[in-house]
Amino acid sequence: MDIDRTDRRILSLLSKDARMTNKELSHEVGLAASSVHERLKRLQQSGLIAGTFTDIRLERLGLSLKALLFIQMSEHKKTDLDRILREILKIPEVRAGWMISGRFDAVVEVLTKDTSHLHRLVVERFSSRADISRIETSIVFESVSQHNLVDTLDLIDASPSAAG
Repeated sequence: MDIDRTDRRILSLLSKDARMTNKELSHEVGLAASSVHERLKRLQQSGLIAGTFTDIRLERLGLSLKALLFIQMSEHKKTDLDRILREILKIPEVRAGWMISGRFDAVVEVLTKDTSHLHRLVVERFSSRADISRIETSIVFESVSQHNLVDTLDLIDASPSAAG
């Protein structure tokens, strides 16, 4: 899908505050609210905007220990990896999961109350699985997020040599 500078600006603004109204967006991008509405509708219908989310600070509810589990599977068939990752994503403490290249097959982000909770989770829900042969756990000390979508969207038009 082709997007122009105005679409990029709208996406960037929404990535910082998805609650912005059409009126607020129109003021920021210099278009009529009806034009912004049409652009948003087009971006949503194309699937580029897949949804809006609320950033909930789960650490304020007692889930303050984030960890990454690097998982090596016993089997390496693609269908098995897909199935296993889908099953793992159903575990309540699991926030996200990715199939990766390298020594491990997947990395899973989990959020727990403390190290005891993390230990129980790893032993009871991961290590006990026959389809997982190895797990390495890394505790996240600090998270730094990039919410500036403008720079990322600029990569769309950049040539590989210009982006590198």
